Amino acid sequence: MEIKTAIILAAGKGTRLRSVTGDEIPKPLTPLNGLPIIEYSIQALKDSGVESILIGCGHLLESFDYLEKKYEEVTIIENPFYDTRASIYTFLMFESLVDEPFYLLEADILYDPAVFNKYKHTDRTKNFIFTSAPLNLDDNVYFSSENGRLSQLTKKIDNQSKPEGAMTGIWVLSDGLIQRFAAYYNQTGANYSEDYEMMLARYSREEEPINIAHFPDLNWCEIDNEDHLEYALTQVLPKIS
Repeated sequence: MEIKTAIILAAGKGTRLRSVTGDEIPKPLTPLNGLPIIEYSIQALKDSGVESILIGCGHLLESFDYLEKKYEEVTIIENPFYDTRASIYTFLMFESLVDEPFYLLEADILYDPAVFNKYKHTDRTKNFIFTSAPLNLDDNVYFSSENGRLSQLTKKIDNQSKPEGAMTGIWVLSDGLIQRFAAYYNQTGANYSEDYEMMLARYSREEEPINIAHFPDLNWCEIDNEDHLEYALTQVLPKIS
């Protein structure tokens, strides 16, 4: 079964890469060998069979408009509160728009698009997070699981945590997941100050399993700062071009 819908979270300010982007372009539009970061995901999703790509944008919103003209699959959705609310709000904007299985991606990741061929979605009722071995970079988000079920995401390793690898910023979520998650989140006293990934991990632990799809050798990285950008250009991109 092919997944036909994807959501990309692209509303943030990307402050740690402003030494490169300034206030002129949003981080997801940073060019890598002439192509903006986010377009690598758009093209990979198209090639995997996705027909509708919804992008939640906020910072420098107008900069993304060209994507709707360039790709018929793309629709831009505005987050007017991007500067006061965390990524959880951008995710929940899609509650009334998506009720089918979908990919969820962060806008600042570069990865081998072959991962979509390695993963085969066969059950509309199951959720997955794509994970890998930790990268030799700062800012890994480490995951822990119980019986294949995501139980925790953390940026810090201590004596209590037992991380098994790193999250990649790619998820596969099931029919009606956003609606069920929104109801759960509202019960927690939602104030939109949380990062989406931490709340999804809590949801998996307490309510509905999000399973681990582990690709230990996946060629990928997140691009948050100049070191990450250099890694993307020298280590990731040459192996996927």
